[in-house]
Amino acid sequence: MPISFDGQVAIVTGAGQGLGKQYALELGRRGAKVVVNDIGKLDSPEGSAAEAVVREIEAAGGKAVASHDTVATPEGGKAIVDCAVDTFGTVNAVIHNAGVWRHKYYEEMTPDQLDPVLDVHLRGAFFVTQPAWPIMQAKGYGRIVLTSSSTGAFGRVAGSNYAAAKAGMLGLARALSLEGEEHGIRTNCILPVAPFGDRGPVPATFTEQLKKTGLSPEVAGPDRVAPMVVYLASSACSVNGEAFSAGGNRFGRVFIAVADGWVHPGESCATAEDIEAHLSEIEDRSSYAIPPTSIEELSVIGRVRKEQLG
Repeated sequence: MPISFDGQVAIVTGAGQGLGKQYALELGRRGAKVVVNDIGKLDSPEGSAAEAVVREIEAAGGKAVASHDTVATPEGGKAIVDCAVDTFGTVNAVIHNAGVWRHKYYEEMTPDQLDPVLDVHLRGAFFVTQPAWPIMQAKGYGRIVLTSSSTGAFGRVAGSNYAAAKAGMLGLARALSLEGEEHGIRTNCILPVAPFGDRGPVPATFTEQLKKTGLSPEVAGPDRVAPMVVYLASSACSVNGEAFSAGGNRFGRVFIAVADGWVHPGESCATAEDIEAHLSEIEDRSSYAIPPTSIEELSVIGRVRKEQLG
């Protein structure tokens, strides 16, 4: 059966262009009532970027409303959720896609280039999902999709602020998935691969690296990411607390694991020299675990100790 959002209300932040716009249009096409959130303006008398997307959704027979509040403050996040409730009566899904970029090498990074990135990406995730949380709890259902990035998982040059914010999103999604499980709220992360949008001045190093990937705007556009996001935001979604890379028509799970490693024998503490001597065993990825919570990693340690020490 086709995945439908009939009767559901979805919030998409940063939905005036690019990835967010694609998500909003597809959700609207599938029956969702969409809150199109974006602070961006159009260089024309036609109004805001969010309003333009709303008109597209409505022209296709859907229902939507524009929101121009920022995700970067608690008041803005609450206003976005209030817009959904006041207009459509509830909220079923939140897709936090809003983002800003400040591409700088680490030695050039200043607080005014760090704070906006943390505010919109990481703090924005808190501010827009927290007001929606009790609504989802009360109905025993909710879907949250947070936008991380390959930069947050794997790093890149001239992106330390962005990497820190996006790595934090992975941890936040895991924590929300655990707290939301009993309430029917599922939280997952998307790591979208669509690097050709307008992201402001980009260092030449990044541009050169991008050229070597073999990807192009035609094969790595927002439409190649949207299917995974739509699935994660739907009632059909059966996964919780996971992260997925999506782009170029390739979809794959991203995960953090812990290698079985090496156990120091005896009751004495290992030394730094022991670590050096056994580094290859510590780094060996031939056997690893993916603990579902930080507490479960203690069980992993216990298992490995038993296996190695007998």
